[in-house]
Amino acid sequence: MIAKTIRTCFPIAAAAVSDKAEDINKLNVFPVPDGDTGTNMSLTLASVVKELSSLPADADMEAIAGAITHGSLMGARGNSGVITSQILRGVAEGLVDATDPATSADVAAALRNAVKVAFKAVRKPVEGTILTVLRDISTKADSCAKARESVEDTLDAIVVEAYQSVARTPDLLPVLKENGVVDSGAFGFAIFLENFVAAALGRTAAKTEDFATTFDASADSAREGALDRVKIEANDDWEGS
Repeated sequence: MIAKTIRTCFPIAAAAVSDKAEDINKLNVFPVPDGDTGTNMSLTLASVVKELSSLPADADMEAIAGAITHGSLMGARGNSGVITSQILRGVAEGLVDATDPATSADVAAALRNAVKVAFKAVRKPVEGTILTVLRDISTKADSCAKARESVEDTLDAIVVEAYQSVARTPDLLPVLKENGVVDSGAFGFAIFLENFVAAALGRTAAKTEDFATTFDASADSAREGALDRVKIEANDDWEGS
């Protein structure tokens, strides 16, 4: 079931990032303003989709994890692509021994493994980036698992946390606040996560366009400036989306 879900939902989430690639590119000011984060993440994810499509129909989770790891590593483009590849590897490997169907504890364990793998791959992790969002959703998943919440509620909760974490990135990384934007890689990751979860839970569309990626940098708090626009519209009313 887990393997089938990933094979079905990954291409949908990857396509969502591709559709938003130009918007993500426009936010790219860190580490250098070369405007390619969305493009690089999209190409990296596309490589995984290609790898998954080559597997036999009855491929198990171990084979899925291998395809995700190989596809993301070989297809990684730029800094954002490399970090994305490590996150995907960590999650995929963390799900190999998960129960089927997965529980909130399995989701939490997979994200903890992703944090371990991704942070280890970066020499000097920087706060206010995709890594911060990853750690935040891992912490949220842990709390959901401890509360024994359903896997559906856990997935919903980490999507909400992902966007809230993205909205906080300008308070953690000065260059973002100076340019009045959120972190591009973090935003791309949230888009992927939201659309993957929407597909996994049978929702036809996710509403990433409701999230304000720019804000008034002169506001008292960059976080408040972003969150005031977000209001978590896309996340509080999942049925509506």
